[in-house]
Amino acid sequence: MKNILTLLVCLIVQLAVSQTFQEIDNFNRSGTEISYGDNGYYFKDTQGFFDQFTSAGMWQYTGNNITIQLRLVKKTFIRTDLIGSFKVDALVGGIRIVKNGIEVLNTFNTLNENKESNTEYYIFNGYRVRNTIDCLGCTIPNQRLYMYYKEPDNDNQRLTDMYFLMHVYKNGSASILRVVFPEDAVIGDPTQYEPEIENAPTKTQVILPFGKYDFKKVN
Repeated sequence: MKNILTLLVCLIVQLAVSQTFQEIDNFNRSGTEISYGDNGYYFKDTQGFFDQFTSAGMWQYTGNNITIQLRLVKKTFIRTDLIGSFKVDALVGGIRIVKNGIEVLNTFNTLNENKESNTEYYIFNGYRVRNTIDCLGCTIPNQRLYMYYKEPDNDNQRLTDMYFLMHVYKNGSASILRVVFPEDAVIGDPTQYEPEIENAPTKTQVILPFGKYDFKKVN
């Protein structure tokens, strides 16, 4: 039985590699009955929405004895399961944080790895979000981007599936990346746990401080 399943998975992967995918806008499927992840489609960044985030080699924020650097890269993935396969453009990222002159986090190296899914990176995009009053320079209704965020060596369920919101706006001729990391990105109290069903976590706080940051291009 195990050999049959292995052969079936190999066959699916081979079919996915050779398959021709029909392109559709990753952010605009209005007027169609196509759902994200439908078999045979390439959910492509046809309008270059991700390009505003990847135009900088690195984004950097410095203030209050902390330096935060972000690298954002557009990658294309083929996702395959027993139902079928689809292709998708995704935005993934790495982060480096230096506090008081000491590096406390660096996930840049993961961007050089070719993972099978965008969800295997520490930062990856979700959906576009409607504007709020802090969305300076947003030109379309859904300019902000919801980004999933996680940190290495995490054993705390309440520190999974965190998120931040970001968008790019202009300050004169300079492009600014605004990132908002709210406290409600954490679900519940990370210092609490259920001893009957889980072990005491060793990680009880995030390295990235909550707050609003304006990043500038540094290269």
